[in-house]
Amino acid sequence: MSERISLYLEKLAKNPDNLLNRFSLAQVYYETGEYEESILHLRTCFEKRNDWMMVALLLGKALIAVEQKEAACEPLKQTITLAQKQGHEDPEHEARTLLAECVESESV
Repeated sequence: MSERISLYLEKLAKNPDNLLNRFSLAQVYYETGEYEESILHLRTCFEKRNDWMMVALLLGKALIAVEQKEAACEPLKQTITLAQKQGHEDPEHEARTLLAECVESESV
């Protein structure tokens, strides 16, 4: 287990409702290829704060990484909506590209 994962697990143990620490842990899990663990924490963040664009985007990417493309559609659509509202072109473009890949793979 990495030092960063241990750090965020320790922080979450002390304050399980801290969504920023939970998201940070999910990011580290994603970066280390532990997508299932990342998804668990991202889902919690997404359920509690569905207005958090980067959570939605990373959740979509993690779901794609574990071949759950259909499940990735909802958070990717949410990312697009939030990116438009918040004026973030790059995340919107990334989410649109990923969503197109998901939809394309469903129709094959």
